Amino acid sequence: MNAPVRLISEWQTHLKFCGREPKTLEELAIATADYENRRRLAEIKALRVKLGLLDQFLPALAARGINLAHRNLCTYDHGKTLRIQPAVCSGDDKLFAALVELGFREIERKTWGSKEEQVKLKHGRSLVLAIDVAKAEAPTPAPVAQAVAA
Repeated sequence: MNAPVRLISEWQTHLKFCGREPKTLEELAIATADYENRRRLAEIKALRVKLGLLDQFLPALAARGINLAHRNLCTYDHGKTLRIQPAVCSGDDKLFAALVELGFREIERKTWGSKEEQVKLKHGRSLVLAIDVAKAEAPTPAPVAQAVAA
């Protein structure tokens, strides 16, 4: 009779199915999905205060034609900054302009790929947002006239 195959490695002991190690591929898939779901719920709980603060701006953003429901809301720093990502990987210049118009101030800007920059915006004491915008075009230098010998 075949010995059972262990489906997880030592570093995957956090994956549990009904309190035990998964024994089948189906159980492993369910355990992985359950772990990812618990991680995402913990992330949302960490963002609870920031999401509540951002809720007050929804009517003003909707009036400007911006719907945050079409964007992914997440954090990469345990809830200190609310990261807003568009569904399509591109700069969100319209959202940036609307947030600045609503009183957000830019506190940081850094290169984020070849065509984008990540901008951090702050409103009040604790609402910090991070969004991607298109890189500002560097002004092209004016052509220099060269003297021609006569």
